[in-house]
Amino acid sequence: MKRPLLLAIVLLLGLAALAVGAWLGPKLGEDPGYVLIEIAGWRLQMSLLTLVLAVVAAWLAGTLLMGLVRMPARGVRKLREVQRHKALERGLLALSEGDWEVAERSLARSMRGAKDSPIGYLAAARAAQGQMAGERRDQYLALADRRSGRRHFITALVRSRLLASDGRPEEAIPLLEELHLKKPRHRSVIKLLLQCYQESERWHEVRLLVPAIRRAGIVPAERAADLESLAAARELGAAADGNALLAIFNSLSKALKQRVEVVRAFARRAVELDRPELAEPELRRSLNAAPDGELLALYADAGPEDRAGRIRQCEEWLRDWGETPALCLALGRLHLAARQDEQARSHLEAAVRSSPDPRAYAALGQVLDRAGELEGATQCYRNALRLEQGRAPEPLPPRAPDA
Repeated sequence: MKRPLLLAIVLLLGLAALAVGAWLGPKLGEDPGYVLIEIAGWRLQMSLLTLVLAVVAAWLAGTLLMGLVRMPARGVRKLREVQRHKALERGLLALSEGDWEVAERSLARSMRGAKDSPIGYLAAARAAQGQMAGERRDQYLALADRRSGRRHFITALVRSRLLASDGRPEEAIPLLEELHLKKPRHRSVIKLLLQCYQESERWHEVRLLVPAIRRAGIVPAERAADLESLAAARELGAAADGNALLAIFNSLSKALKQRVEVVRAFARRAVELDRPELAEPELRRSLNAAPDGELLALYADAGPEDRAGRIRQCEEWLRDWGETPALCLALGRLHLAARQDEQARSHLEAAVRSSPDPRAYAALGQVLDRAGELEGATQCYRNALRLEQGRAPEPLPPRAPDA
């Protein structure tokens, strides 16, 4: 870019000089002028044209002389530049091969005398990282760094990536969050920040990062929604107590609260924290929208509070949906917990006939155990174990006449 501009300027000056010469030539031919220089008793007399030509010749001679004087230094600089380029090439090739020691040595040599480019130092930092030499890595990064501008951004990003690859995501996160504030749509920063959040199991931050992922177009909208649901489910699964669980769930958007996987995570954690009653309203709302086997199982686990009301609700669904294995299992378990063994037996037998399930056989085994049908109970427990092992269940013995 600079060279064509310089040539254009020289061309314009040459044309201007020709125009001036064409205009002054005839005048100087008629009257060449007169110049008298007197210094310390010496007098120098010449025409104006002669003086101008002498000045031009002196300038050309001086320029040529300076070029000859500088030529060796320029040759040395050119040679060093070629050597640095070759060392940089060797270092990058060694780095790609995983030869960290050779890569670091060549890259460090390539940066001797280099003033502006941070490439060699950043690559040398990667080579030092490969040798588990954290102190040298930090030195190279410091040499590559500038406290502001694009170079500082790139160096901080490389430092974050090296920390993440070293298994230190918590140290990389503050750097990446600072970079994300500067460039909210930078794809590499967002991807690395997401990776560090996931490795650190900081699911709340993952969920808050999803809008930035959408805006940057890193993943399709459907996958971004799945990631948001996953983060919300993991965040709910890590709740310390019932109050924290409820606070997290209430902080979610309306759309997230309606996703089945989020409701499952909420209900599952509520059961684990011995607070199943927290999830019952959300389970009922979600099941009213669409049947789901796992949600029905969690609905049957939703504590002793208002068990009769949940039985009535399941019977309503039975009339609406028909006799599905998951619904029969849920009703059977609810009747079993309420010690209504005949109703429990009827629903559980329907469940194992439709779709053999280890939970249904285990619950039916409890019902038969209470009824004193030990052979049938034993076979139910055996079938539950066989299904857990991937084997087919065996037929149950006939029902006792007095049962």
